[in-house]
Amino acid sequence: MKNILSKIGMFSVAALTLTSCLDEDPLFDPDKTNGVIEIVEQAPLVGVGSIYPLNRLTFEAVPEDQIEVIVQYSGAHDAPEDIDVTVEVSPSDIEAYNEDQGLSGGDEYVLLDASKYAFPGGGNSVTVTIPKGEKRASIMMTVKPDQFGFDANYALPLKISSASSGVVSGNFGHMIYAVIPNNQWAGDWTNTYTGSLGAGTNTVHMSTVGEFTTTSNLIGIYSNQTIIEVDPVNNYASVISVSGLGNATNYPENYWDPETKTIYVKYTVGVRTMTQLLVKQD
Repeated sequence: MKNILSKIGMFSVAALTLTSCLDEDPLFDPDKTNGVIEIVEQAPLVGVGSIYPLNRLTFEAVPEDQIEVIVQYSGAHDAPEDIDVTVEVSPSDIEAYNEDQGLSGGDEYVLLDASKYAFPGGGNSVTVTIPKGEKRASIMMTVKPDQFGFDANYALPLKISSASSGVVSGNFGHMIYAVIPNNQWAGDWTNTYTGSLGAGTNTVHMSTVGEFTTTSNLIGIYSNQTIIEVDPVNNYASVISVSGLGNATNYPENYWDPETKTIYVKYTVGVRTMTQLLVKQD
């Protein structure tokens, strides 16, 4: 019994000693860390793990729109003082991203011409202040989506060039915005589907990929991305591929009807054959 009490006593002393040491010299003290200054992503990132993060933004083909560039203080607390953050265009980031991702030819990204975007006040950089006691500040950049075009993958690369306090993020001190005008097939569609994966009706949202291509969830249910292409010459619609399943084989009866804004596709991918009748919603 004495041995047990003795061991308990020794354990208690050790625990108290350890607690005392931790109180005096904590392994992590948030009050002693520097806040990180970063650019916040505006959409799901493309190329996760790439040298720089890339956001893919789509726009209606209007004369003018905006990109909200958010700079953030990511410390344990709010900004301890006013923090001036300078953001500038960084053209070399495009070349570095293309090389990092192995992109070339029609797949690579191209710097958006300076005539198609503007910082507040003009120029190639702007300084914004994260106020003391807050976390974020925004820069509203003006862009001209109706001038983007589909002849290349245009992108606007930005970086934080300086901050009056804190440490600029190594991962999110840069941000590339791929800018894409929506094509006429982007939007919500009433989708009636039948085939190997079942039958039903739901709403599918199509997002622009290129001038004549869109992407959407497989039959509006699964996360696999279905790429549909429309030939504007003969109004033939085809499923190019389904992510995770491979390339698709299409049937002759497929079509796009511009009058009724209807797409019909029958296709086989792997061992699955499906049909979809899609009617664009107003």
